[in-house]
Amino acid sequence: MEWENNEWNGWVLYMISTLLYEDSLTHKLYGKSRLPIFIMEKFMKRDYPLHHHNFAELSLVIDGTGVEILNGKPHRFKRGTVSFLLPHHIHEVQLHQPIVHKYNCMFDIQLLLTNRSSDILVNFLLKTGTILPSHYDLDEEQTAFMEQIFKSMEVEYNSEKFGKDAVLHSKLLEAFVFLFRTIHPEEANISLSTDSQRNVLDLLYYLHLHFHNDLTLHGLAKQFNWNASYISRLFKQHVGQSFIDYLHFLRVERAASLLASTSMSILDIALEVGFNSSQTLSRVFKKFKGVSPKEFREAHLNTVSKMR
Repeated sequence: MEWENNEWNGWVLYMISTLLYEDSLTHKLYGKSRLPIFIMEKFMKRDYPLHHHNFAELSLVIDGTGVEILNGKPHRFKRGTVSFLLPHHIHEVQLHQPIVHKYNCMFDIQLLLTNRSSDILVNFLLKTGTILPSHYDLDEEQTAFMEQIFKSMEVEYNSEKFGKDAVLHSKLLEAFVFLFRTIHPEEANISLSTDSQRNVLDLLYYLHLHFHNDLTLHGLAKQFNWNASYISRLFKQHVGQSFIDYLHFLRVERAASLLASTSMSILDIALEVGFNSSQTLSRVFKKFKGVSPKEFREAHLNTVSKMR
């Protein structure tokens, strides 16, 4: 199908400075499966503006080149580039060689939380954009294998065959398992099995979606019907950080993305990510990044200008 402006008609869009929000549940391709998922084959003829959405996104470039900015970090893409964004990660595409041909799979990450067998996978996915990169460059053999997975998903999604939902779910898992086996073969042998490890994944998932809200340890305990001291121990044991440090870490990463990708003021960014003042953001930001928000923005602009 051809990628035109009207492809996104029906999406709920609003602008925060230059940042667009897209409600995946209103996309015209959504709803062919009972699962919260949809597949797109895109032929992009123009740059795609800065945006974020409520679904996770897995994509594979089939042909074409350009620069992709994921959470404020630019990288050149080409055939075989795989990108993964968690919900509300920030994304922008600038084309060097139109037309760019790619596959996109949009899905609710809760799909991967419903089966305990995928705990280890979710543990990797939630590190994307922080500990793990948001993109990988596959070789030709790996690209061909991943392309076949996407093609199979697209055919299945557009079919009315018996068991299509089960096949789509299994293909999505297959794509991620193949990716992590290929890119992180040693780490992919680690397993998660205990109830406490499952509980911490549920906590991390919740924080990744709600970190910008007014969260406290006691409020989180009430939300999950657990003891606050139990949650504190979970974070120390499995994350290696306190609850508040991890919350601040998520907020700072989001702030860094907004600093790099928008012209929003530092105060507006502070409020957007959950801090009550620009002074609090600056103090916490420097603790994690070693520089002030202003210095970070200036350094990023210099980096991006060299890539264009």
